[in-house]
Amino acid sequence: MIGYDDALRLAWPILMEAVRMRRTISYSELAGRAGPPLRARSIHRQLLNHLSVRCRAAGLPDLCALVVRKDSGIPGGGWFAGEASDGRDPQARWAGAVLECYDHRWPKSPHPKLVGPGPGPVVGRGR
Repeated sequence: MIGYDDALRLAWPILMEAVRMRRTISYSELAGRAGPPLRARSIHRQLLNHLSVRCRAAGLPDLCALVVRKDSGIPGGGWFAGEASDGRDPQARWAGAVLECYDHRWPKSPHPKLVGPGPGPVVGRGR
């Protein structure tokens, strides 16, 4: 099984391309373009759950907001389940998270706060 840091290194250029193009990317496209051992059915466990927790812990935009279901164009229910209610519509929170990703100045290689020892167990996301 691939470790989180290695999965992030495979996915980073694809996520950054999505940011530059100001578009979302489907789970299957991300896994397919990053290549094995990432797989669409397990990309949550391999990468996205950890990445979301680390983005939030580091005070960075949640890059996982860019990864969506091919059929609906929005993230799976797990992305919304982990969000704190701030009175805004969940879709509006997601749209805001996507814009934050687009507007952030990301480094060319994975952000140093997103690699290495993590902030602790992955909780709060139902992915």
